[in-house]
Amino acid sequence: MPTPQRQSNPATLKKLEKLTDELDAAKDASEATTKEVQHARRTTRDVTRNLRLRLHADDADLKRKSSKRGNTKDGKSKAAVELGKKGGAARARTLSPKQRSALAKKAAKSRWSRV
Repeated sequence: MPTPQRQSNPATLKKLEKLTDELDAAKDASEATTKEVQHARRTTRDVTRNLRLRLHADDADLKRKSSKRGNTKDGKSKAAVELGKKGGAARARTLSPKQRSALAKKAAKSRWSRV
């Protein structure tokens, strides 16, 4: 059975065209707003990233400068060198030969027990 053809009313066609135009305008406005929001987010993200990188670079420069001041010519920390001078050598001077021998035997026994 063939479908009956409807006769188009000029007033209805005008109304339909007007609604279509309004819908297109609303869609364009929505896309523009979405693009503006995306651009704002992208810009914020880029600015934040650049700021972090700049701050991180400044911190790294400060660390490098401060670490150079605290080192000896061979690259060791001055504080560690001083502690090393005080540590084993100072202890060895205070121990008697008998005590040093006892400590050495204990260390050897501990090393050989692991094997």
